Amino acid sequence: MNPLIPTAYDVVWSVVTAAVLAFTIAAIISMMRTRHVGGLRFLVWFLLVLAAPVLGAAAWFAYGRRAEATRP
Repeated sequence: MNPLIPTAYDVVWSVVTAAVLAFTIAAIISMMRTRHVGGLRFLVWFLLVLAAPVLGAAAWFAYGRRAEATRP
């Protein structure tokens, strides 16, 4: 343990990292379960979620999932 960094700091960043990872994985699973997302659209959403985990996953849940569900 590093005496210069408080233990609470390590715990907070561990929780934040776990939350971001869980949010990203949930977005990817949601994309895979959506039947209307395929081909290039899936690749673009997937790369967006991987490149910007928090913003990409939030965009998928806010916009992408609804837009893909209403697509015929």
